[in-house]
Amino acid sequence: MVPGLNLANQITLSRLALGPLFLICYLSNFYYYIEAALIVAILIEATDVADGIAARSRKQVSDIGKLLDPMSDTIARISYYIGFLVLGYAAAWMVAILVYRDVVIAYLRVFTALTGTAMGRRKSGQWKGIIQGAAALIVLTMQWVDLRFWNIPYMKQTTFGILAFVTAYTLFTLVEYLLGNRELLKEIHRRGRPV
Repeated sequence: MVPGLNLANQITLSRLALGPLFLICYLSNFYYYIEAALIVAILIEATDVADGIAARSRKQVSDIGKLLDPMSDTIARISYYIGFLVLGYAAAWMVAILVYRDVVIAYLRVFTALTGTAMGRRKSGQWKGIIQGAAALIVLTMQWVDLRFWNIPYMKQTTFGILAFVTAYTLFTLVEYLLGNRELLKEIHRRGRPV
């Protein structure tokens, strides 16, 4: 427990630690690495749901939670993709798109906070998190089945296709965020002009 933080933010903070833990498990030489990584991934996705439920049901939605939640999501989901990249299931361009998208959105949020302008939330961004989390669990489950029970035909090609689809949707959400926040971008442009 971290003093001064509500339950929702405590749950969100736990996800910050789970992302690196996933990578440690997934890239280890431990015999049960895939089981450990899958359990950690399930915990990541469960805490993502739980912190939102806790915040709404206890009316604990806070400014710090609005910053911690996307940061925790980014660290966790990028951890998945880094692991997939190292083991040959994903390509570097996929990881790059995930990182670039989240960095751009994070800096837009910072600008919003500094200037008091409003950055609209996008439904596509919420779906991005759901799709990325679900895809990671599907890929990890497939790897577990392939490793422990029977060989899945075209395993790498199938998982690559799933991750490519998720990456394409992630790129779409970036474009939609930028188009949906045109006024914010105009304000950034206006403030960037020399006086």
